[in-house]
Amino acid sequence: MSLRRLLGLSTAAVSGRYLSTAGAVSGRLRRSLSTGAASSHPPPWAIIDHSAEVDRSSSAQTACFRPVGPPGVSSISAPAHLIDPTARPTADGGRVQYLGGNVVQVLFGHVGAASGDGHLLLSYHDLRAEGPCTNWDLTGNPEIQRFVCNPLTGEMLRLPDIGGCRKILVVHHMGLLTQADGGPGCGPPDRFAVADFVYNGALERFLSDEGKWKTVMMGSPGGPLLPREMEMNQETVAFGGRLWWVDLTLGAVSVDPFADRPEIRFVELPSGSVLPAPACAHETDLSKVEERALSMMELAKRRRIGVSEGRLRYAEVTPGGPFLLSSYALDDGEGSGWKLEHQVSLRKVLADGGYPWQENSAQSSPQIAVLDPLDASVIYIKVGEHVLVVVDMHNGKVIGASRLEDEYFSVIPCVLPAWLGSSRIPTAAAGKMDVLESTDDLFSFV
Repeated sequence: MSLRRLLGLSTAAVSGRYLSTAGAVSGRLRRSLSTGAASSHPPPWAIIDHSAEVDRSSSAQTACFRPVGPPGVSSISAPAHLIDPTARPTADGGRVQYLGGNVVQVLFGHVGAASGDGHLLLSYHDLRAEGPCTNWDLTGNPEIQRFVCNPLTGEMLRLPDIGGCRKILVVHHMGLLTQADGGPGCGPPDRFAVADFVYNGALERFLSDEGKWKTVMMGSPGGPLLPREMEMNQETVAFGGRLWWVDLTLGAVSVDPFADRPEIRFVELPSGSVLPAPACAHETDLSKVEERALSMMELAKRRRIGVSEGRLRYAEVTPGGPFLLSSYALDDGEGSGWKLEHQVSLRKVLADGGYPWQENSAQSSPQIAVLDPLDASVIYIKVGEHVLVVVDMHNGKVIGASRLEDEYFSVIPCVLPAWLGSSRIPTAAAGKMDVLESTDDLFSFV
């Protein structure tokens, strides 16, 4: 087993989920598309499933957003003909396709990041292997296509391939940042940047007004770039005109991707939350690398950095005992330190709200799903596999809950400003990118 396959650990988990549930999920997707009622009034923000579905039906013309108000989970899909997979198989309503002989194809997507003003970064993977195959067989050499999407209009903008190749492996989480000439909160953006943080002090970025990928070197004022090599294990956050890459053992590093020479800023987690550097950071034993990756996935369930009420915030829940839930706010835009704002015993809050925790049960620890972007005192907690609970930390109460239909791999918060449904994705590079949209119906969410 190659190290390249280990780098695709999370992809393997998702691929395995698709292989085992393809029929059931595709059926559920068809029902939701056919029975939903069109609406021009989406919620002010949405919790979006990290998995971006592929719709192979002939009626699908553009991206389709299915918004529900939190704590419900919204989803998005794109039609297969817009994704344009190579040698696309005959549509049969499923995601797992047999292309002839023993060749198996899995076509699936991810919501990689939200811009902070409602735009989404989508990536779609075309994985192939000779069947019968295992999850590991479906992690190597995927073809990847990336899109910027306006979920309310269904408009999709296909980004050029990095280095002219669809098989470039990206280890970190890409981020999406928009910019308006009038400043933050001034309506539809005039440009956007998509960027990936590279360990050797470089930024791989795409600017909409340039229409191409470019590698730019980064600098750090007054010192070394970073205290140690970082392991990005959360989606990238857009905040304060910068993209923030998160290492939930150490802190966050941010850059302005629009700058000619982006400068790095580093914010360490609250002192009691910083963990030692992993002993196997340069491990060559693949079993230990896999063990480390699984450990980081578990840690990511209990920690999260996000934006709420215009400030960068960090939340964590201790893995045992009272399940202490703590919420911090960054003091200022320069990242001078964190201020503890709320701290509650999650075990007591859940019990008082009707969700008692059973000792020695098979339940996993409570997980932080998302921070409410509009209310800094509210955090969404996943209890078990099928319930999302809304916790008001200020009053120490459960104020809402939703039954989850799926075992969601991850979810992402996305604000939906009022102007988003009538705006277009900015681009000044005519002919360098493909704008994929439906001209028949402006709104494509159901």
